[in-house]
Amino acid sequence: MSGLSHRKDVQFLEECNPALVERNAAEFKRLRDLLVQVEEPARRAETGTQWHSDGSHAFTSRLSEARQLVQHIAEGYDKAASALHAYAAALTTAKSHYANGKGSERKLATLIATKGTAITRTAQEAEPMCQWEDMRATTGFLDGLAELTMDVDDIRDEANRLHDDAGGNFQLAKTTEQEARSSCVHALKQAYELLPEFRLKGGASGVDLYAAMADMRHEAAEARTNPLTHLPGSGPKKDMTGPVGPDTPISPQLRDIRLRVAGLPGDAADNYWIPLVTDGQHADWISQNKEVLRAAAKNAGLPEELVAGVAWQEIGGYQPGLLDDVTGTIREQAAAPWGLSPVTPENLPWRLGGKLDETSYGPIAIQLRRGAEVLGYDPANLTDHQRTLVEEALQDPKQNAFIAAGFLAQIKAESGLADVPADQMTEAQMREIAARYNGGPYWDLPKAQGYGDQFVGNLAQAKDAMR
Repeated sequence: MSGLSHRKDVQFLEECNPALVERNAAEFKRLRDLLVQVEEPARRAETGTQWHSDGSHAFTSRLSEARQLVQHIAEGYDKAASALHAYAAALTTAKSHYANGKGSERKLATLIATKGTAITRTAQEAEPMCQWEDMRATTGFLDGLAELTMDVDDIRDEANRLHDDAGGNFQLAKTTEQEARSSCVHALKQAYELLPEFRLKGGASGVDLYAAMADMRHEAAEARTNPLTHLPGSGPKKDMTGPVGPDTPISPQLRDIRLRVAGLPGDAADNYWIPLVTDGQHADWISQNKEVLRAAAKNAGLPEELVAGVAWQEIGGYQPGLLDDVTGTIREQAAAPWGLSPVTPENLPWRLGGKLDETSYGPIAIQLRRGAEVLGYDPANLTDHQRTLVEEALQDPKQNAFIAAGFLAQIKAESGLADVPADQMTEAQMREIAARYNGGPYWDLPKAQGYGDQFVGNLAQAKDAMR
């Protein structure tokens, strides 16, 4: 077993996106290129200008220090960009190994199913590799009696092959990512050390020079036309926020959305009690919520027709918001130790089956874990209070629109469309994002592609409703 790993060891790779890592590498390179542009004028100011005054020596010295400062910062960003670029390439390779391992694992699960069905909660939750290890092992008297009723000899060789193939690929994925991450973190630390530390004497708070100097604000406004001030296709710049811990019920992102929707006029239409099943009902809903959808799209840096088109898709059907609540409650009961054991949430019948955090809420349906990510929470470590706040935000039509737009922007950033400006997105590109919204990593399968086709088919009506 030394050369094998289990899926749980590398399952985090499902949430890793090489394109998003590349996007961050491009952001660092953009900053490096911007600083390089500053270096030459700074050099000319230092060496090509003759200063004649009592303080000229100090002034020239400060110019030299400033130029070297810019140079070191540029070197730091360049090193960081290279580190992330290399990690993104390794991450792509690791995800390929992981996908191969999952393929063998699915075949193993199919083979095991010919010999029986998992009954207990523990067996249902076990991954196929662990199930097979349990089936083929005899570690005690009771295990031996159990195996008397289960003849696995006829599948043993093939099951062992699939087990080892899956475990070997998972191990390759694990080592590839671990080694690349270690190298990347080391290089990022070196890059960070190239950046200067700015400290104020006496621990005084800093002065906001940008806010205090009108000329600086004017120059900043002029500089916005320089393509190096932002990556192509990026939305409005937002302040960085740190991780949200269990002691922070309301995340900065949720607080920002609440403030934005508070300033929007009117009440938003909802479909909590009554499903919207006709095109006319869809159009009325879009029309009544058009200002909210427009504001959400602008905040996310997306075309408003993309947000409206996805909303048209999601508000339809015969499942109102009330049924989302029912589904979530039943899954919570199944997941709880005192609930519907031994049935896990994933093994519930009909549309009730599914992971607890994959329950969708809101007019524009979004899985709870995706909504939590957009709002800055860690889905794997949500407190009960945070989970309730996320559910409430998703079910509020106005907040829901902003969260949905944020998720669409996240999808765009993680795809090959990250550098496409909002006003230049084609219908085909919006169709791809809609398909990714529906299918996630399986967006190229028929179901999600059909969703994309429906998006295109309804796009003209959604545009009309936004007018």
